[in-house]
Amino acid sequence: MKPNACPVAARNRRGYRRSVSSLLDMEQSTGTTLLRRAREGSREALNDLFERYSARLLAVIRLRMGRGLRSRLDSRDILGASMLKAFRKLDGFAGDDSRTLMAWLARIAENELRDQADFHGRGKRDAGRDVVPSGGLDELAADVRTQSSRVVLDERLSQLERALLQLDEPQREVILLRKLEEMSYVEIGRRLNKSPDACRMLLARAMTALTLKMS
Repeated sequence: MKPNACPVAARNRRGYRRSVSSLLDMEQSTGTTLLRRAREGSREALNDLFERYSARLLAVIRLRMGRGLRSRLDSRDILGASMLKAFRKLDGFAGDDSRTLMAWLARIAENELRDQADFHGRGKRDAGRDVVPSGGLDELAADVRTQSSRVVLDERLSQLERALLQLDEPQREVILLRKLEEMSYVEIGRRLNKSPDACRMLLARAMTALTLKMS
């Protein structure tokens, strides 16, 4: 018997869990500052918001699409359309911090993805229709389309995506809703038809499973 094996393994798991949590969580203060500046009209702040949220939102979009839709839709097109809509509606955003902003962006992306999937499912796509129009682009739309085409998932986010795809659907969904879309437990409960406490327990189990996948 190796008396030190269990404590070492436990420490390693705690270290991996902290690493996974830090990857999933965002620093709120920086996002709040950028949001305030963007609302004041700073183009630089808009660009910084894109850089801060685009890779994270792309991960949400790719996980929502699954492998089937990825063969028909380009995740970066969905990202570009979602970010463009968000920038144009920024004055109508009712929240005041990065947590609610991420949830708002995720809802826009989810709606855009649903609309595009429905449109493709009806078989009505025509050559002149693009997710982000190619003609008559204003400066903001052109910038968003260019930046969207350059967004890549870094190795940590790619590893996270692979690990999440290996989880059971309920575990993947609760992590997606809580950690990436940043919903409250009450909102998650409504989505999953569970109590907030049940959602907390499901998330704890899911995070343990995700940590093991990533370790």
